[in-house]
Amino acid sequence: MYHSIATSKEYFSSVPLADFEAQMNHLVKTGRKVIPLAQLVEKISKHEPLSGEVAITFDDGYKDNFTAAFPVLKRLGLPATIFITTDLIGATDGRRIPMLSEDELKEMHASGLIDIEPHSMTHPKLAKQTLLDATREIGESKKEIEALLQKKCSLFAYPYGSYNDETVSILRALGFGAAGTVVEGTVAASDGVFTLKRNSIDQLTTWPQFLGKISRSIDLYHSLKGS
Repeated sequence: MYHSIATSKEYFSSVPLADFEAQMNHLVKTGRKVIPLAQLVEKISKHEPLSGEVAITFDDGYKDNFTAAFPVLKRLGLPATIFITTDLIGATDGRRIPMLSEDELKEMHASGLIDIEPHSMTHPKLAKQTLLDATREIGESKKEIEALLQKKCSLFAYPYGSYNDETVSILRALGFGAAGTVVEGTVAASDGVFTLKRNSIDQLTTWPQFLGKISRSIDLYHSLKGS
């Protein structure tokens, strides 16, 4: 799970381009199978065995996903999913970081490599929203992306990782097939598709930590941390 691909002292979740490129090159050079998140969800739904597949995701929809990350992904032929906060399309976030424009979203979608999916309208903690507000946040963001890109949206990422049983019920009712959390760990064929684990990569992620986060070492780490 990535956010911004940039060198930033203000935003902890940013990752310098050189680091991101090294990480993506490592996946290719070591023969890791990078698949679209939708394909991973399908394998889990069918209880098919997993063998080290990696799915790359981005949250929020920062412009540098297009200017910095997208060229790297295109060069290496790596698919990724970007979850968009729709009210910020073409705007800036609270740190005044530019967000993706409609034209940039269309270009990435047209490439066939990048899957654009909703991340709510305004990025609230959905578990603290009323049923009406949570439904609007999820449903309207889905409609906006579907109208913009003429596609069906089936994946969602919970802003701040905030969700509850009611949130999942809303997603199911709106036709979503899966959702990503911010809980770290690897996924398994037995996992629930509405509580997918994702491993955050940020500016403080060291190379050994990155290697751990793309292996089952992350599970051992959190097991020992919680014991």
